[in-house]
Amino acid sequence: MRHIRLLSLAYFLLTAWSLSVAQSIRGTVDSANGPVSGAFVSLFKNDSILSMCQTDGKGTFSLNCPEQGKYGLVISSLGYKDYEHVFSPDTLSAPFLFRLEENPLELDEVVVSGDRSQIIKRTANGQIFYLSEEAKKRRNPFQALQEIPTLISDEANSTVTMLDGKPPLILIDGHRMNSGINPINPSEIESVEVIDVVPARYLQDGYTGIVNIKLKRGKEPYFWTEVATRHDFPLYKGLGVYYFEVGNQNYSLYGRTAYNYTYNENKESHTERSNSTYSQIYDSSNRTHGHSWLGELLLKWAITPKDYLAAQLYLTDNKSTDQANGNGEYTETTAMPYSFSSRDVNKGKVFTSSIYYEHAFAENNKLEMQASYNYNRNNLNSERTEQYGEALQTPVSIFRNTRHSGNVDIDYARDYESGASFSLGSHTSGQFDEIDQTSTGYPIFNHRKLNEYVFGSYGGKAGKLYYMASAGMELIWLKAGDADHHYIRPRVSASATWDINDNNSLQLGYTLSNEAPDIALLNPYNTSTDSLVVSSGNPYLTPETSHLAELSYTFNQGVLYLTPSVSYTKTNDLIEADGFTENGIYHNTYNNLGHFSMMNYTLNLSYRFKGGRIAVYGGWQDYYYPGQQARGTFFTNFDFNAKVKKFSFYAYMTYMNRNIYQISTTRYYRPTMVCAQVNYNFTPDFYIAFCLQDATGRLRSRTETANGSYNSVTHDRFMDRCLRPWVLVRYTFRKNPHRKIKLGNYFINNEEKGINIKK
Repeated sequence: MRHIRLLSLAYFLLTAWSLSVAQSIRGTVDSANGPVSGAFVSLFKNDSILSMCQTDGKGTFSLNCPEQGKYGLVISSLGYKDYEHVFSPDTLSAPFLFRLEENPLELDEVVVSGDRSQIIKRTANGQIFYLSEEAKKRRNPFQALQEIPTLISDEANSTVTMLDGKPPLILIDGHRMNSGINPINPSEIESVEVIDVVPARYLQDGYTGIVNIKLKRGKEPYFWTEVATRHDFPLYKGLGVYYFEVGNQNYSLYGRTAYNYTYNENKESHTERSNSTYSQIYDSSNRTHGHSWLGELLLKWAITPKDYLAAQLYLTDNKSTDQANGNGEYTETTAMPYSFSSRDVNKGKVFTSSIYYEHAFAENNKLEMQASYNYNRNNLNSERTEQYGEALQTPVSIFRNTRHSGNVDIDYARDYESGASFSLGSHTSGQFDEIDQTSTGYPIFNHRKLNEYVFGSYGGKAGKLYYMASAGMELIWLKAGDADHHYIRPRVSASATWDINDNNSLQLGYTLSNEAPDIALLNPYNTSTDSLVVSSGNPYLTPETSHLAELSYTFNQGVLYLTPSVSYTKTNDLIEADGFTENGIYHNTYNNLGHFSMMNYTLNLSYRFKGGRIAVYGGWQDYYYPGQQARGTFFTNFDFNAKVKKFSFYAYMTYMNRNIYQISTTRYYRPTMVCAQVNYNFTPDFYIAFCLQDATGRLRSRTETANGSYNSVTHDRFMDRCLRPWVLVRYTFRKNPHRKIKLGNYFINNEEKGINIKK
């Protein structure tokens, strides 16, 4: 009944607010010297760019816009003063003549105005960037996005991350998607909005950033196919991918398949550990190999100009095998030889189906609905042989696990002529897990989670101040074995941006979120076959609640972008690894710690030059665990790219000196990622890439754990994380780009990661 009432109310409001269809604005740009060709013509509404084009050889252009409201038209061309005009579409019933005045003495200013890539538009919770003409000609969207100073775009792996390394939610024209941005031709990108303060609508999904790619008006998807393969030498890791999209003006079928493999990933370790009754020291080696496959089909159908329907099928299959052996010494009262060998096999399958429907009451007045179902199986087989002197132990652990999950989402969003925006929605989800440890005969552990989340948001502008406020209430029902919990948790997201001038802005953001524990943290059954360590979850965990406040300042001048920021995070009931010793055996589990806080100081510096960019992002974090002194860690990212004719050059590095937890610390003696890469484009759509990985040497780390009487120190050497090249070949084919389907290049955002009980 709640959903029916919500839909009825939304329908009444939407019908009253609906707008009419777009019309064409036609005109000619002229000067004292005759028609002006190649001039930039931009259509704005409330400081947001709606569409852009260039005049042809006769100086003519045509743009589309709705029939209601007031809009701004800006015309820029090298050697002329900018022309700005505010109008209502009903006043443009005939072609208009726009005459530009020469501006020879302010040539540099005209160049800046004409190059939209040097203009940054502020919003309440983020920033809007524009690509340069050079980036739009690159044909590869990941290459083009390397201009954006707040993103890290990796064309070789087809990934986009925020500066902190976390993957954002990717939106196309405000719509969710799940298959990356591969099909987009950069020439179709109108703007790229990067959102740092995530609205309440997306907080439930755990995203900390959003990238919204806006495509030009009047552009439609296209027939497209792409194939790529990448391999390390000597053989270590590799992949092969194939994408396609084909359709007509009303229908489209998108598909992809990918295969990844890991061939003998080797690690050598030296471990020293002790507890109340023993001490132990041993050397070990670990070898991991595995593969994964995925397949996806997505059907899109433009039922009417205002109604869209999409259906998706998504399948994954993966398997990984870990083999280890070691030799050393074990001491209680006297020393004795110790050795072990182990083998873990983890298999998983995921099936996902989704259906999506959108109705546009008007261009900025839309209702979206989505329903999804996921089914997952996971098998974990673990066996281990241990020898203490003459004594032999052969523990075996076998799990057979299943998951059923699904969701129904209803979202409504409306933009007003004043620049304000409003949204509301309801997200309902359920998850049903069964953990069956068949090797022990224990009863099946049942995990049930039901969520009902209702939210709303409002944003607008008052002078130079942009603001956004959103809030939601989530009802959580958790049942983990005999533990039965009910929670009502709020989610809040608010931000304010002071657009001081074209080059300076200040943003303050606040986020209140909560996260329920995953099944791997709740599973009470032992997943370890080590006779001295028990690893299990805690079914009595409660959700953790986090408060995040961040203040950032941004300076941008042409190709220079600088952002220092400071943030404070406070988490109640933080879920972290914990443990206790019983009968000389250490039990590794998880607990709610109480209050935890963190201070984060960062600096982002980006400089763009002709054909490339250099960027540095780094900072310091202070961790405050209950009952402990503050501990800090340093981190930095470096990113460089440059294009010279048919060659592209890349260099990037990620380094963090240590990871800090309540009872353990891991130190890194090398950057976790260092790569130097060069690409050669045979054609704009066909290139080969060569990369040297881990150029600073083999990755090494040291992990110290101390909890009560249990102490452990492990030195790891990742043998395959050394100087090693890989080669990638990628080919893209586009045909009939002018015959693109109307539905838009966005996809359903639903990828079930699958159940996994072993952290």
